[in-house]
Amino acid sequence: MRTMVARTLSVALAAALLVTGCVGPNGQTGGQTGVQTFGRGLAYLVLSPFMIVGGILQGLAFLPYTIGTGLAELNKGLVQAQAVPLDDSYKATFGVSMTDQRVNQQSGEISGQEGLYGRYRPQAIMEANRAFQRLLVSQGMPEDKSHNYVLAGNYNYAWSRGVILLAVTYRQSGAQPIRVASKETGIVTTFRPDQRTWHEPYERDVNGQVIDEVIDWTAMEYKLLRQDKIVATMMVIAAEAVKSGKRSTDYWEAERRWKAGETAQLMRESLARVKIEGVN
Repeated sequence: MRTMVARTLSVALAAALLVTGCVGPNGQTGGQTGVQTFGRGLAYLVLSPFMIVGGILQGLAFLPYTIGTGLAELNKGLVQAQAVPLDDSYKATFGVSMTDQRVNQQSGEISGQEGLYGRYRPQAIMEANRAFQRLLVSQGMPEDKSHNYVLAGNYNYAWSRGVILLAVTYRQSGAQPIRVASKETGIVTTFRPDQRTWHEPYERDVNGQVIDEVIDWTAMEYKLLRQDKIVATMMVIAAEAVKSGKRSTDYWEAERRWKAGETAQLMRESLARVKIEGVN
């Protein structure tokens, strides 16, 4: 079974690559980065439930692979994985049930709601964190403890290249102000939870004390977050990462490379981290 799932995924990814065209030596395809074009090819990849079971264990890097899978199929896979229900995520994130008549059962889009995510709106990250904490509480986590878990993003290239470095972290200080060196200016600044810059990962404060332990991370196209299904799935995967208790210490080196402009390389590496081997 393990070999069959891995082979099935490899064939599907090869087909996606053929759809998007060949990638040049510098990652360029038709004037766009090859990895972004390949990402759009994932819209043709439909995952079976047992592939979703394996994929959900891979963390946030699995998120782009879910683009082409319908809501019902995706939810079936999450149920089989005994993951956080997608319906709980829709309720926490958008205030509607997944089965609501306004929700398109293929695309997962909610009609009649103004889009917030993936649109360069500073308030989006704050609302995403409120939704994430609501989801954690709905799964039985005490509300005060939920404030220690932060959805964080590095937006250095969100506007110029349309990509984001996304992470879920355990923040030692919870919903408290942090005093750090600004990542943009290097100036020591106090950031508060009502500021977008508070919602970036920080390794240490000005006194050298640990602020964030990164649980999971991925590099992806920013505009994917315009899709309601992708946002709801992101919340589920992030919650599962929290439940796992894992830590991703490689994030800090990845962030240094990201700031240096290695966005295409990190996106390729992020996609390559996903190795769905299914179930025994």
